[in-house]
Amino acid sequence: MECTRIYCIHDHAVTFEFAEIISEAINIHVIALKNYIDVHPFKGFIESVPAYSSLTVYFSDTINKDEVVDIIQLYNKQLKTHNPQATTDNSEQSSSTKIIPVCYDLGEDLSSVAKQLNITKEKIIALHCNQTFRVYTIGFTPGFPYMGTLPAGLHLPRKQTPALHIAPGSVAIAGNQTGIYPTASPGGWHIIGRTPIKMFDKKREPSCFLQPGDVVQFNSISTKEFNQYK
Repeated sequence: MECTRIYCIHDHAVTFEFAEIISEAINIHVIALKNYIDVHPFKGFIESVPAYSSLTVYFSDTINKDEVVDIIQLYNKQLKTHNPQATTDNSEQSSSTKIIPVCYDLGEDLSSVAKQLNITKEKIIALHCNQTFRVYTIGFTPGFPYMGTLPAGLHLPRKQTPALHIAPGSVAIAGNQTGIYPTASPGGWHIIGRTPIKMFDKKREPSCFLQPGDVVQFNSISTKEFNQYK
């Protein structure tokens, strides 16, 4: 897959963009390239951070930007030559499927979402639980997973007025995506439930419960089960 745009975000970071759309195939390629760099780190390499359709590579002052661009362009070609399945296989060996329990009774916006979508709360829960979601990227706050793609029946624009406080573990939807707020924060997504799982813990390795490329399925639990969860 060819890179469509390359640009610096600061003196020691270069972004390699492959498209401007949300695409599972492109995201698979981005994560495959990240994994390839991790296995073949170059002198001065610090880390690489995947997004939906781009990869940002951070490096030290022991190497310059032009050298990094040449190396990553070469790696991109080598990835296709050495492991073409890495950019096309939807069942990546590096990914894992994780079941996340959600108490939908704690979804403060669930009733308003049902009203806006003109469906029952039970239908929302069924649609959200009966599908697996891909973690495209982690961002916004540490540990926040951007996941897709929501069934068409759950597509809803972000709130016109964001909430000032959203509880940690809040499971939300917006547009064609779903996500989980790892910490208390403002936010404009619609809260349809809450998980007892801690999405981010700096004392844990890795700190983020979910990683790009993971596959997630939600499982509905009661308020009692939520309160008893350990």
